[in-house]
Amino acid sequence: MASPAKFQCSVPKLNLQIKLERKASQNLSFPHLFRDKAKSTPVVIRASSSSTPSNPKPSLLKTTCITLTAAAALFSASSYLISKPAATTPATTVLEATLEKHLETQSNDVEALLSLAKIKFKSDKYEETIETMNRLIEIEPYEQRWPVMKARILSYFSKSELAIQAFEEILLSDPTRVDALHYLVMEFYESKPKLLEVEKRIKYAIRRCKNNNNKKKDIRGLRMLIAQIKVMEGNTAEAIRICEELVKDDPEDFKIYLFQGLVYTLIGKGDEAAKQFERVGRILPENSPYLETMVNTKEWGAIVDYDNVFCYLSTFTKLFVASLFGKRGDD
Repeated sequence: MASPAKFQCSVPKLNLQIKLERKASQNLSFPHLFRDKAKSTPVVIRASSSSTPSNPKPSLLKTTCITLTAAAALFSASSYLISKPAATTPATTVLEATLEKHLETQSNDVEALLSLAKIKFKSDKYEETIETMNRLIEIEPYEQRWPVMKARILSYFSKSELAIQAFEEILLSDPTRVDALHYLVMEFYESKPKLLEVEKRIKYAIRRCKNNNNKKKDIRGLRMLIAQIKVMEGNTAEAIRICEELVKDDPEDFKIYLFQGLVYTLIGKGDEAAKQFERVGRILPENSPYLETMVNTKEWGAIVDYDNVFCYLSTFTKLFVASLFGKRGDD
């Protein structure tokens, strides 16, 4: 399959079609425990226009990019997650050595340590990345960023038990943290009992946020976590219902439309998915980073700051891979 970048390079032709057929021989279905009630049909996402190729409409061009990129997220990111190439170059190797030499005499240089952690992370040096984060935590034990970043790194490198423990420690001080709860949902994606437990905690967090004016903006994120759990359980109708309610509250939130588009893509409703992606295209500004990096699962920015789009794509990719190989969830 061509990369998302190649898809976007072909957009000006505006005669593109992605047809993702669920064939019996490929065993494309939801895991048995989470099988969806909706009937699966071929996923067809089209981008076409009567405009001439030399003068495409900007809005349609952007919508086409969104449609292709979001669809590609499900079906090309899976191979990326299975095989993650290290981003090591001669320049980064030299910089890494320079930073390590500098830290021999300036061991408490926080900025240098953070830069080193980034290089180690992008080079897939898990143990060294964690060692660097532990050093940051040791130097600045009251800095809230470091434990959260460490937890995300653990999750990224599939250290599930350690990641869960790290996020649970974060939730001890604030049980309403959307990012920590979101990562727990991601870690428990195969276990229905654990998802039910997390859902109860999310509903508790929603009740607490309603009584705190400073936390009310987090309610949308928490409700989206419940929608994500419903998708993972196979109840996409309930997930869409939650999204539709959130759209009424804020029709300019592109992430809700993106989420719905991914849901419809996953269950084989390509026409409905295309409608949602078109809405995303209308809302996103021309310079939005999501137009270029929506499927970049190796983004350091998703480690530094909570990115719910990154989390949505990671989860949907796991669901697709699980259905591809007929993997079953835990009872």
